[in-house]
Amino acid sequence: MAGMAVSRSGLFHANASKSRLSVSNPARLHKELTPPPLAFISLNQRRHEVLPSQSLQTSWVRCYVKNKAASAKSEENAKPNEGHFGRDTIANAAAKTAPAVASLCAPIPGRKEEGEMGSGTVIHEDGYLLTCNHLFFDKSDVTYAADEKVIVRLGGAEKELVGHVVDAYVDLDIAIIKIEKPTSPLSTAKVGSSSKLYSGDWAIAMGCPLSLQHTVTLGIISCVHRTSNELNRRGMAMEYLQTDCAINPGNSGGPLCNVDGEVVGVNVETMKLDKASGVSFAVPVDLISAIIKPFQNFQRLVRPDFGWVMRNVSKENSEALKQSYPTFPNTTDGVFVQKVIKGSPADHAGIQTGDVVVGLNGKHVRNIKEMMDAIGERSGEPVKVNVKRAGDAPVPLAITFKEKVVA
Repeated sequence: MAGMAVSRSGLFHANASKSRLSVSNPARLHKELTPPPLAFISLNQRRHEVLPSQSLQTSWVRCYVKNKAASAKSEENAKPNEGHFGRDTIANAAAKTAPAVASLCAPIPGRKEEGEMGSGTVIHEDGYLLTCNHLFFDKSDVTYAADEKVIVRLGGAEKELVGHVVDAYVDLDIAIIKIEKPTSPLSTAKVGSSSKLYSGDWAIAMGCPLSLQHTVTLGIISCVHRTSNELNRRGMAMEYLQTDCAINPGNSGGPLCNVDGEVVGVNVETMKLDKASGVSFAVPVDLISAIIKPFQNFQRLVRPDFGWVMRNVSKENSEALKQSYPTFPNTTDGVFVQKVIKGSPADHAGIQTGDVVVGLNGKHVRNIKEMMDAIGERSGEPVKVNVKRAGDAPVPLAITFKEKVVA
């Protein structure tokens, strides 16, 4: 009103019944006071644009007109982003690993039901698969061993294959299966590195949950260093990859992949649904590289597995082991040999069921994790092993990886 008065454009009319203010507004001032209509916003991958409207101030319009030509020229000359996350990114990554993913069924001795269902990943063309130990061995039972066959179904193959456990590391929850006499070299998965992962990276879980083959679920890496203490897991201290991928019974042993289709983990379990949702865990591949890499480096005719089932010795299980195995030594640490596969490199080296590995390649080992560090990325050279037996001093042995007999 003060402005109107100064510009001498306001007239006041009054009468006995009512008062009314009449304002005559100059065109210039009307334009200044009129609220502008909403501007239109256009978003694309490279820039944000504010399209001009008649209500924009003159300076804004000049700024837009000045930069529009330069922006259009820049967009015209821009090269496609090779790392762009497109609609086929996940599908392409899954397609790289899918031929190497298998569904597994491990019959339970003495039971008539179908058996433990799980998943696995081919890591050697001669029929070696990486999977979870808990499908075959009960962690709380020091004597149970899986002597029954494992039913394997690969990719889109209709025919079932038969395999057996040749290596198992109970406390890592990792096992290796060997398929009997594959007719041709199998497709293998490419193994990446879990140490390159960050929280928030994409994660792809593959496997056969609830016996549903060829299942792919997507999520992110929620944490790269989730410790076993945080999960209230007793035994050896370990670190897990935490993801929010949907993991269900049957996913155990299947691969956790990155967006490049590389295996970065082995899915092991998920939290109970009544307590949490979207909280799943995987063993990082870098932790078990000593197990995986020999299978990828060896030639087809070389048998790269050790042929044993191993578990940690601890104060909690040492007494039970003494009662079950007469040759068990007086020790509360080391790696216990629960089973030796007949005809395997460990068997040929003289390692026996009931032995406790206390040294490997000149290094003292107290648990499987230290054992993995001592093995390293073996290249086919003999592995020197020191074992303890009841009443004996440490026995030095050597495991040699020889070529298999070919018919």
